Amino acid sequence: MKLSPPSQVRSMLNVQSSMLSVLLLLLLALPARAAYVYSGLVNIAIPTGFTDLHIDIDNGATSMAYFAGADINPFFGGAGLINYADFQPARTSTATDSAIIRLPSGALISNALNFATGINESGGANQHMGPGPNQFFPGTEGYLGFKFTKNDSSGPYFGWIRLVFTNDALGGIIKDWVYDDSGAPIVAGAPEPGRAVLMLLGLMALAQRRRRR
Repeated sequence: MKLSPPSQVRSMLNVQSSMLSVLLLLLLALPARAAYVYSGLVNIAIPTGFTDLHIDIDNGATSMAYFAGADINPFFGGAGLINYADFQPARTSTATDSAIIRLPSGALISNALNFATGINESGGANQHMGPGPNQFFPGTEGYLGFKFTKNDSSGPYFGWIRLVFTNDALGGIIKDWVYDDSGAPIVAGAPEPGRAVLMLLGLMALAQRRRRR
C-alpha cells in the first residue's frame, strides 16, 4: 500500500481543519432561537372502539383514564378525536364543530390556520376521514397541526403530530410530534438537519478516519 508523504497528510488535515473552522463560524453566526421540542419516535397505537387513550403532549404521558394535563384522546382508530381546551387542532373553520384537517409536509402552522376554542370532539358528521385534499385517508400517514398551551400555562405554541388514522380498524398510530417553544410558526415535518450540519458531521468523520490512518 502506497503511503502519502507526511507533508501531504499534514496539508490535507490542515485543509480539513480550516473547513471545519469555517463551518463552525457559520453555524455560530446563525441567529439564536429557542429549541424545537421533539417527542422522539413514540409509536403510540390508537385504540379501536370507544377505548380511551389520553395523551399529554408536554411529556408524552398516556392513560386510558382522563388525567390533568391531557391534551387529546383519539379513538375509533383516529376516526374520533377529543381535544381538550389547552390543545386545538387546525380545522376547516373556527367553528367548534368543524372538521380537523390533514396538512401536507411543508405546510406552515401558524395563526393563519383555523383553530376553535374549548373542548371539542371531531368525527361523526364532521368527518375528517376520506379522500379529500384536507382529509386523513385511512392507513396513510399525515400531519395534524396544532396550537397548544403547556401544563405550566406557557404558550401558546405551534406544532405538528405525524400519525396514521383508520376508520375504526387496527393500524392507527401516533408516530411523533414537534412543537416550537418560542411560539413561532412551524413547518409540518420540520425541523430537518441543516445542510451545513450534515457537511460538518461528514468532515469530522473524514478527519477522524484520516487521523486513525
